[in-house]
Amino acid sequence: SADDAESKTMRMPSFLRARTPAAMLLCRRTLQPLQPLLHRRAMSSAPPPPGSAMSTLPAMSSSKAATSTGSVIEITNPADFEPLVMAASSQNPPVGGPVIVDFYADWCEPCKELTPALEKLVVAAQGAVRLAKVNVDNLPEIASALQVKELPTVMVVHKGKLVESFKGGLPPEKLKEFVDRVVALAGGPASGKRALEEAAILLGEGKLPEATQAYADLTALPEHAASATAGLAMCALAEDPANLPMANEMVAVLHKKHAAELQQADVRKAISKVELAQSGDEGSGATLEELRAQLEEEPLRHAARLELAQMLIQRDESEAAMNELLLIIRKTVRKKDDAEAAQAATDAKEYLFKVFDALGMDDPLAKGGRRRLANILLV
Repeated sequence: SADDAESKTMRMPSFLRARTPAAMLLCRRTLQPLQPLLHRRAMSSAPPPPGSAMSTLPAMSSSKAATSTGSVIEITNPADFEPLVMAASSQNPPVGGPVIVDFYADWCEPCKELTPALEKLVVAAQGAVRLAKVNVDNLPEIASALQVKELPTVMVVHKGKLVESFKGGLPPEKLKEFVDRVVALAGGPASGKRALEEAAILLGEGKLPEATQAYADLTALPEHAASATAGLAMCALAEDPANLPMANEMVAVLHKKHAAELQQADVRKAISKVELAQSGDEGSGATLEELRAQLEEEPLRHAARLELAQMLIQRDESEAAMNELLLIIRKTVRKKDDAEAAQAATDAKEYLFKVFDALGMDDPLAKGGRRRLANILLV
C-alpha cells in the first residue's frame, strides 16, 4: 500500500532532489555517462567553465579517501566512485565484480535496518560482490547525478551499467534473494577463495607469471591479503632462489600487517619455505659430499647432519632431509642429561616442523613424517 511504501522510504531534502545539468547527462538505465564525468573532474585541477555540467560537481578533495572493511566500502570522495564502482564492476571477481550501491543518510530510519542487513549478506558472499555505501548528505552530487530521490535507494552496477535497483526496505527473505541474484552475476559465492585456489594451482604448475599476477590482484582484498602476500613470497622463491630478499620482505609484511593470520596453513607454509631457504645460507660452507664424508667418519656429528638436511632442502630433496632430521631426533631425544644432544634434538624438531609446514598439512610426505616423529617420541 501507499502507507507501507511511505514507511519504508524517506523523502530526500529538496536540495538533493533538484535536477542538475549533471543529472541531465545521465541515462536512467545506465551509469556509464558518470564514468567520464567523474574521471575528467578528478583529473582536472582547473575550475570548470561556468554553467557547464562539470560545474555542478564540487572540487574533488584528496583529503578524504574511501574506507573499506573487505567487501564493504564507504565512498567518501566523489572521485572514488569511478574506480571503486564503475571500474570495479567491469572487472572479474574477486578483484572486481558486481557492486551494490547503497544510498543512505544518518537521519534515515529505514536505512538503519537495511544497511547492516546488506553488509551481512555481502560479507557472506566472500568476495563475489561488493557493497559501496554512499552517504547522500556527504556526497549530494553523486545522489543528484543518479537521480536518487528517496532513501534508502539501492542500485546494482555490473559491467558499468545499472542492472537492478529498488527503493525502501525489503523483507529479509526478499533481500537475500536480491543479493543472491547479484552473486549469481559474479558466478557464485566464495569467488575470493576460489581465486586463491586457482592461483595456487598456477603456482603448482609452474605458471609463475600468471600465479604472480593472480596473487598480486588478490592483495587488494583485505580478507585475502595475507594469503595473497604469502603466495607472492612463494612465487618469488619459485622463480629464483636469489629472490630470497624479496620473499623476506613479504614475510616482514605478513608479521607487520597480518599478525592475526600467521597461523593460517597457507601463511605458515610460505613463512616456513622462506625460513628454510634462509637457513641454506647459514651453513659452514661445506659441500654435500664433504658433509656426508664427515658423517661417515663421525655419525654423531649432529650439527653436520642438520646442515646436510638444510642443504637437501635447498635441492628439493625433502624426503631425504626428513630422514636426516628424524635420525638426529632418534639419536638424541632420550639424552636429556647431555646438553649438546638435547639442543640438537630441539634444533632438529624445530627444523622438521618447518619442513612439515612448507610441504603443507595434506602432503603425504608430511603426514608420513609426522607419524614417524610420533613413533620416535612415544616409544
